[in-house]
Amino acid sequence: LDLVGLEARLSCEAEAIGTVTDLISGGNDLLEITRPDGRKLLVPFVEAIVPDVHLQEGWILLTPPPGLLEL
Repeated sequence: LDLVGLEARLSCEAEAIGTVTDLISGGNDLLEITRPDGRKLLVPFVEAIVPDVHLQEGWILLTPPPGLLEL
């Protein structure tokens, strides 16, 4: 639950694309990311998609496969 409240970014210099609002456990962990427009995304919490977590700086790095952010 340390991840809740962290910004989600596509690079360290980029603006946040959303904020982690929940961690859903159940087989595979999913991060619920709320976009600025209120839409919610579910992102698998796996190293291939979330390679870096910067707790001290308050953000996570996302490297989503094509199309994931459009769902």
